[in-house]
Amino acid sequence: MITFFHRNKKAGYSIDRVTQLFVTRIRDKEEFYVPAVGTSLKSLLRNIFFVYKHRNKHGINHITGDIHYCMLGLIGCKSVLLIHDTVLLDFNKGSKFKKILLKLLWFDLPLAIADRIVCISEETKKNLLKYSKRSDIEVIHNMVNLPCNNIVVSSFSDKNIKILIIGTSPNKNVYRCIEAMNKLNVIVTIVGPLDKDLLSIIQKYRISYINKVNLTDSEIIEEYRHCDFVLFCSLFEGFGMPILEANAIGRPILCSDIPIMHEVAGDAALFVDPTDVDSIKAGIRELISNEFLRKKLILKGYDNIKRFSSHIIMNKWRKLYDSL
Repeated sequence: MITFFHRNKKAGYSIDRVTQLFVTRIRDKEEFYVPAVGTSLKSLLRNIFFVYKHRNKHGINHITGDIHYCMLGLIGCKSVLLIHDTVLLDFNKGSKFKKILLKLLWFDLPLAIADRIVCISEETKKNLLKYSKRSDIEVIHNMVNLPCNNIVVSSFSDKNIKILIIGTSPNKNVYRCIEAMNKLNVIVTIVGPLDKDLLSIIQKYRISYINKVNLTDSEIIEEYRHCDFVLFCSLFEGFGMPILEANAIGRPILCSDIPIMHEVAGDAALFVDPTDVDSIKAGIRELISNEFLRKKLILKGYDNIKRFSSHIIMNKWRKLYDSL
C-alpha cells in the first residue's frame, strides 16, 4: 500500500496535474490532500499533524511535492519525497532569518527524514545538491500521457499566425514575449490570469490576444491543436511540460536557452535567450518564415516524447517502491 500526500488543491494545480499521471497507475493506494494553504505556523502544524494522523505505518508514504515539511509527520515510517524545484530558496527575497527557516523546514529536515528522494529533472537535482549532501538522490522525469498523432502539419492555415503561451506567473517571462511580438502579424492565446501590468504591456504594443483561464486538461490540449506554434521562454522551470505536450500534439516550440529546457526538449525545440527581447523576436520570425524548420522540429518532437512514455517512467517508479 502506498499512501500519497498532496498539497491543498487551492495552492495550485500544476504539481497535482503531473503527479496524477503516475499516481493514477498505482492500484494499491490511498490519497490525501492536506487541509491548509500557506506558510503560517498554524498552517504548517495543521498539515504536519494531518499527515501524522493519516500516515501508513506499515506501507510507503509519498509526499508528492511542495509540502516538504510534512515529512516531519512521517518520522519512523517508510517515505518518499518528490521535489519539483528549489524556487522557494533560489528566488526568495525575504529576510535572512526567513531563508534559514525555509531551508530548515523545506529542505534540511525533510531531506534528512526521507528514505528516498526523487527529483523530476537532473537540473532540479543539481540545484538541490546546493542544499544537501545526500548522494542517493534519484531523478524520475514527468511522463507525457498524450497519444502521438505522427501527422506533420507545418503550414499555416491563416495569415494571422497563432501563438500559444501557457502560464502567466513571473517566471514565464510573458512580458518580454509580448514585447517581442511587437509589429509582427500574430495573434497570441495566453492561458492564465492577466494582471494590470501585463494587460498594459499588451495594449502598449497593440498585440492581438485571447485570454483563457481555468481550462480543463482536455481544453488545454485543444489550445495546442489550434495554435501554429508554442512560445515557452521561461526564465526558470523545474521541468517544462509544455515542451512534451507540444511535441506530442505535433507543434513546433520556441524555448529558453537554459539547461532544463535542453534536458526536456533535446533537439526538438528552437532555443533563444529568454532575457533578450530581440533574440525572442528573431526566434518567432524564424519559425514563421522557415517551414522546413517547423517540419524538422515536429518530427524530432515525436521522437523526443518516447523518452517520457508512461511505460518507461512507471518502471522507474515501481523499481523505487520495490526498493522500500
